[in-house]
Amino acid sequence: MTIINMIRQNRWVLVAPSILIVALLLLFATRLTAQEKADSGNFHLTILHTNDLHSHDESFTERGHEMGGLARIGHLIRTFKKEQPDAVVVDAGDIFQGTPLYTKYHGEVEVHLLNMCGYDIFTIGNHEFDDGPVNLAHQLEKAKFKVINCNMDCSKVPELAALISPYVAKEINGQKVAFIGAVTPDLNSVALRTGGVTIKATGDDWMKPIEEQIAAVKAQGINKIVLVTHIGVELDRELGKNPDIDVIIGGHSHTRLDQAIVVPHADGSSCTIVQTGCFSRALGKLELTFNDKGEVITSDTNYKLNNTNENVPQDPDIKAYVDEMVKPLLPLRHMILGTAEGDFDNFFRSMPNDSPLGDLITDALAEEGKAYGVQLALENRGGIRGRIDAGPISMEKVEEILPFDNKVVLSTVTGDCLLQNLEHSVNGGLGGHFFDEHGMKIAYDPNQPKEHRIVYALTQDASGNWQPIQKDSTYKIATNDYSFDGGEGYNFKSATKVVRKPEKMMVALVDYLKNHPKVSPHAPDRIVAVDSSLLSADHKGSEAILHVRNAVPNSKVIFVAGTARGVGAIEDKLAVPINDPHVVQKDRCDADGHFDLTLPINTLFADQKDAKEIYASVIVIPPKSTPGKHITVSYPVSLN
Repeated sequence: MTIINMIRQNRWVLVAPSILIVALLLLFATRLTAQEKADSGNFHLTILHTNDLHSHDESFTERGHEMGGLARIGHLIRTFKKEQPDAVVVDAGDIFQGTPLYTKYHGEVEVHLLNMCGYDIFTIGNHEFDDGPVNLAHQLEKAKFKVINCNMDCSKVPELAALISPYVAKEINGQKVAFIGAVTPDLNSVALRTGGVTIKATGDDWMKPIEEQIAAVKAQGINKIVLVTHIGVELDRELGKNPDIDVIIGGHSHTRLDQAIVVPHADGSSCTIVQTGCFSRALGKLELTFNDKGEVITSDTNYKLNNTNENVPQDPDIKAYVDEMVKPLLPLRHMILGTAEGDFDNFFRSMPNDSPLGDLITDALAEEGKAYGVQLALENRGGIRGRIDAGPISMEKVEEILPFDNKVVLSTVTGDCLLQNLEHSVNGGLGGHFFDEHGMKIAYDPNQPKEHRIVYALTQDASGNWQPIQKDSTYKIATNDYSFDGGEGYNFKSATKVVRKPEKMMVALVDYLKNHPKVSPHAPDRIVAVDSSLLSADHKGSEAILHVRNAVPNSKVIFVAGTARGVGAIEDKLAVPINDPHVVQKDRCDADGHFDLTLPINTLFADQKDAKEIYASVIVIPPKSTPGKHITVSYPVSLN
């Protein structure tokens, strides 16, 4: 109850005089601060923003909580706009694709919802091309918001080119702010249906069209420049080094930035980078203050991600529209295909090992190619959306997980082709191009030079033994046609005996669930990331002395041993580069990040008489108080 209401209800006498005085002073101080801001001569700008909505127009349940949906996003936008009418509402791309709503309506729903919510500016993402540029143009014809992009050449698709401006200059309180749009320079490799739309510059020159547009805007006397990009947070960091860029509203990498990234410039200015994550889970509110030079005053910048949880109301008119559009899709929701006996996750930008959901999809691909003789299956993580919560699995969920029009491809490849593509999978770090797989045990070192990161890649021989993939041997594989046809730079051109399935890839998962109505996630046992600098071994008679070095001080260390290289898991979650690993000791390294352990080799696996080799590895778990440090795993070292 506010102080004013207490006075109105004659209850003010219950408030201690000292509390009342302090409260009134705080209220006066707040108003004074606001007035001081208004009189300071500085320029204030509020940006409300989203990115990577991916057709999550309807609220959804995740981990037992309801969240998201454009009715909640719209409520927040409308609420903030009442308080700050000059706030600019921006989306940084990929509003299309990700749920059955897009599959049925091809973007109509998303454009209409952005109109209803009051968006001002939108930049195009790569998934806007999933049904081709003509469909994109058809949908954007209905947009009431401005569409911006400066680094695409759309001249071969004139109906789309007519709808796009390289930038928009908005005048707010007598000041002009330029909003410039840009999409990933990898557009033509990650989107295979651009239909003549091309990126103006790639490789080392990828920034050139953006820099040219910035120069053109500056020539008009505009000194406050905001980029709206769909390029990913790492390229945003590179772009943010440009001293002429004040703010970047980002997308593409699905990065949730609870705090803005500030990139300092040599001239004392800075660039503020923000991004909300994905799937309508949050609305960003960025409150900026510019000085008379057009530079952001970082000390007077406020940023908050407003989560769209169940505490945020859904605006009735927006919800009614979504509910109406969902009606034809309800049979999919009620069609139950199987049961998940646990949660299947796919945090594709933060899982260095195989993911439970990726394992499920590749198992389904392998089973789909059983008659062909498929041994191995590969699926890029960007082709897998959402997650499966424990409980019933509906047809709607399957369409959400595999929303794209991808088809299954069966083929025969050489080991050399396979290894080159596995190297490509781990060359760019984690992300949408990273392969989950079936039928292999893979260890890779992300700290090694590109094309030299695969430590080993094993597959089973006819006797069930794990053997290295041989360059001159051939292997029968299943993958999706997006990767097979060169999506994200993969190269399967040397493949032979190619069979293309006519059905969408989701049919393979539907069939798999019919054959396996109960599915359980398992700990990572196919892919493991390792670090070569963590562990070494010396031998002294029948003993091996293990040396941990370069660990974060006071880290927990878990030593494991086994009789073969491979991939296994301990404690139901930690992957190690050993098959059937056994924990031999847990301890903690010293303040220098060191630890030494002596192991009696002969007694480690005395019960396994046929064990020809013994391998050891160590898992290093940094203290929780160490920011930015992650669990690391060593190479497997031989103890023989």
